[in-house]
Amino acid sequence: MSTQKHFFENITTLGDILDQHGYHNFVMQGSDMTFAGTELYFREHGNVSPIDYKYCLKNGLIPNDYYVWWGFEDQKLFDIAKKQILLESSKNEPFSFIIYTSDTHMEDGYLSDFCPKEFNDKYSNVINCSSMQVDNFVSWIKKQHFYENTTIVIIGDHLTMDSDYCSNIEQNYKRKTFLSILNSRTIRKNNTNRIFSTFDLFPTILASLGVKIEGNKLGLGTNLYSNEPTLLEIFGEELVNSSLSQRSLFMEQLAQIQIPES
Repeated sequence: MSTQKHFFENITTLGDILDQHGYHNFVMQGSDMTFAGTELYFREHGNVSPIDYKYCLKNGLIPNDYYVWWGFEDQKLFDIAKKQILLESSKNEPFSFIIYTSDTHMEDGYLSDFCPKEFNDKYSNVINCSSMQVDNFVSWIKKQHFYENTTIVIIGDHLTMDSDYCSNIEQNYKRKTFLSILNSRTIRKNNTNRIFSTFDLFPTILASLGVKIEGNKLGLGTNLYSNEPTLLEIFGEELVNSSLSQRSLFMEQLAQIQIPES
């Protein structure tokens, strides 16, 4: 997607909806956001302002010759994010701020000097330190004047891809990504365990902001605050996965991928 002029320009995303309702939208990560068309996607959907490695270099937020891991580490990411968030919150207008952490990325992660060394292997210490940094960041937000009117979503984008870290875990153990929503404006009706996927986060995040969704479904996702069943709860994981793996002319038409000339 980094080679394309558009990233599914005719679809409506979370960013588009927030932008339509007056939100100033930001996304931040410590690497170059050009990768995989990430910057293209955010700029085209929600008028999102990207703050990435090249932006921070250009604007003097990191030293000119600085480069570790994928660009700069999460410690710097959170420090810069705090300053940007305080600046935006002073305008008294609604805003969203997405942060992608990367210290726990494969292979074996990035371990900052300040991180405690409580485990015998590096990656366990990386995960522990990342958890500590996220906790410190959330605690900082809770002390700010805007917290009462702010919803926080903490989500893992995928299972760890580290090649050997999970090799000793039993094969029948169901690994999952982490999800937590803090300070939601919506109370969950169904407090039993739900079977859901990333698709369901789109309507669920909007619902956590207090948005009312007719039918409680958007795209392939279901609002988890409602009693409506998800696709996985209706059809099961095997059928959903096999169905999604099939070719879709509809998706191809939406994508409008242009193959670059070699």
